[in-house]
Amino acid sequence: MPRLLPLLCLTALLAAPAAAQQIGTVASSEPTLRGTPPGAATRTLAIGTGLVQDETVASSASGRGQLLFLDQSTLTLAPNTTIVLDRFVFDPATGAGEMGLRLTEGALRFIGGTLSRGQEATITTPTASIGIRGSTTLVLHRGSETYAIFIAGDRLCITVGGTRSCTSRQGGVLGPGGYMGSVSGAFLADLLRLLDGLPPLGPGSGPGTGIGGPNPSDRGPVSPEGEEFDPALFDDDAFVNFLMEVLGGGSGGEGG
Repeated sequence: MPRLLPLLCLTALLAAPAAAQQIGTVASSEPTLRGTPPGAATRTLAIGTGLVQDETVASSASGRGQLLFLDQSTLTLAPNTTIVLDRFVFDPATGAGEMGLRLTEGALRFIGGTLSRGQEATITTPTASIGIRGSTTLVLHRGSETYAIFIAGDRLCITVGGTRSCTSRQGGVLGPGGYMGSVSGAFLADLLRLLDGLPPLGPGSGPGTGIGGPNPSDRGPVSPEGEEFDPALFDDDAFVNFLMEVLGGGSGGEGG
């Protein structure tokens, strides 16, 4: 039996998974977030908890949270949101690497850090792929529909069914059909307030005429349909309610 002990210890060491490398940390959790690292039990994510690659992070119906990554990228999660931290590789000496995650349900705000300045960070949903280059954006998914709204920065793109559309106009909305139009700064501010758990500002803050001038020439490619505000789209109560419900954590139905 004593001869077997070294062999048993070696076998146990070889079978044990390597310690997962931390890729970020929990910056806020209101009231709680839950995380499930690969091959491990679900845990409560308190402020300061380290995050690892391939971890699933979920918020409850009343939960919100913010995640800070090693390259200074930031994710803010709305209620009823689930993400998977698929890929994160970062060399702080050179700023090189890649970042990708999955949004399976809900809504988030992405603020790009070092990695997204050199190449697109990607957010995939069950129906679309979002590419974010040096930008801040909202991404929402429920049922079979994915939408992304450009807030600021360089460029935001969506690929649905093999077709790619991009925008760099503040308030520009990308959806299942590509570029859809733009929302006003006041309406965008209300969406961000909902994400942060604050009430809308009230009358006068609804959809409007869009903001920002023509797309700068160095921020293409853009949607071939152009960047004109579509008043019919944003007079559609169902679409506006979809955005409000997902950001506020409402259950809603399938799609918009």
